[in-house]
Amino acid sequence: MVARLNAVLPPKRIGEVQLTLCDQGVDLSLSGVSIEGLQAAEALTVFAEAHRLARLSVDEGYGLETRYEPVPATVTLSGTPVALPPAAFLQATEDGEAALVAAVQESVEGSVRTLDLFAGLGTFALALPCQVTAAEASRDAILALKAAAPRIDAHHRDLYRRPYSRRELEPFEAVVLDPPRAGAAEQVAELAASSVARIAYVSCNPATFARDARTLADGGYTLGWVRPVGQFRWSTHVELAASFSR
Repeated sequence: MVARLNAVLPPKRIGEVQLTLCDQGVDLSLSGVSIEGLQAAEALTVFAEAHRLARLSVDEGYGLETRYEPVPATVTLSGTPVALPPAAFLQATEDGEAALVAAVQESVEGSVRTLDLFAGLGTFALALPCQVTAAEASRDAILALKAAAPRIDAHHRDLYRRPYSRRELEPFEAVVLDPPRAGAAEQVAELAASSVARIAYVSCNPATFARDARTLADGGYTLGWVRPVGQFRWSTHVELAASFSR
């Protein structure tokens, strides 16, 4: 691997390697590299075949481009295979994902209609037996979820620029939130003014979670419990799941 990187990494440049374990094996992405000429391109394919990669993608500065994918890469979430876009967001570990899914299921148990916000590929939406509406800003992710699970009402939506309003939230008994590290200030402000009975909040940043939790508390929600999940191995980062109710 080091020899192959040396061959495609320009001098004084920083490269990035990302590996994801999907259903077909290892999905490898290389960023900051330069693949010049037919020989270099063929060498990448030979490398991918020799190591039985599920997929090999490269980013030479214009976005990821798939160079090798013998069969479509998928990831199975709650028993459902979902097409895996290159560099898509997933939970870091299987046991960490299972702990978070269990926490979300407990928090929204019994709800007939649930809204999953920042849904990604459907880690939580696919695990819920109720009627689920899902919203996600990544077009590739939401299209993959829609194709894998037509029962889910999936929407492409930027929740920072266009959060669900308190009126749009009225039909839902529960909401699941799993925002990026920046939290979900705009969406939480609408939730705090809504009539949603239960909220399951999954966060990878305790600081922005605390800010959003304060907004929900000021809006009349009670924090039932918080559970830390140490799924970021060999790091100081902590994921958490929390349950709010009115």
